[in-house]
Amino acid sequence: MVTWLRELPAGWFAVLALAENAALVGVTALLGHWVLRLPGAHRVTAPPGPVSRLELGLVAVATVLNAGVTVAGWWLWREGVITLTLPLDWWALLDFAALIVVMDVLLYVGHATAHVRWLFPLAHRLHHVFTDARPITLFALHPVEVLGFGGAWLAVLAVHPFSAWALGAYTLVNLLFGILGHLGVEPLPQRVRAAAIFRWVATPAMHAGHHAAPRYNLGFYTTVWDRLFGTLDPDYDARRTGTMPFADTTGIGIPTASPAG
Repeated sequence: MVTWLRELPAGWFAVLALAENAALVGVTALLGHWVLRLPGAHRVTAPPGPVSRLELGLVAVATVLNAGVTVAGWWLWREGVITLTLPLDWWALLDFAALIVVMDVLLYVGHATAHVRWLFPLAHRLHHVFTDARPITLFALHPVEVLGFGGAWLAVLAVHPFSAWALGAYTLVNLLFGILGHLGVEPLPQRVRAAAIFRWVATPAMHAGHHAAPRYNLGFYTTVWDRLFGTLDPDYDARRTGTMPFADTTGIGIPTASPAG
């Protein structure tokens, strides 16, 4: 497989990359639809209305740009700038943990920067047009943000020979957090999300809450940086542990706030 990918003509790899990224959008929509049908989910934002042309257009552009990032990563790998290791061992597990930590920091910093008052209207405000998120809202981003995340991802891969297994595992975790964070519901039972580990690992309601109150919950995988820098929703832990109810099915109950406040 490695030899086949290395020797594949660039044009054919571009077709493969586009098909892969389109499939990821499809999986996101289907998996998100399935999770939304699970019993006991608590709605955090109001149910989204019909899909708009703007949202579909942004998703389509993001799919093409993500395919371009994939092609760029493939080219950097062929040129030896990015090195991937193949053994499935303890180093692969450490690489996976490192990717989670490093990308969690970079995503928080990038997200917080995007919410700076004078920068917010330039790009990130476009994502917040979709206050009541649906799974594919994950991909409804300004092209600059798509390329910014892709560039940061490739830069991280270029500084260390990461395990291919760790790369695949991180990609799945990133997609899962993105899907769950844009459902607009909290599917985890109260007894689960009240566990000590979820004080630090973000639950699906965390990013959904960010869409409702954009000044809060800027992290993605963990709450560490929001707690450290004071950007965690003050009521997040109360809702997470069940001492304060989530919003009802109309989405009422989570306060709105200035997106760049």
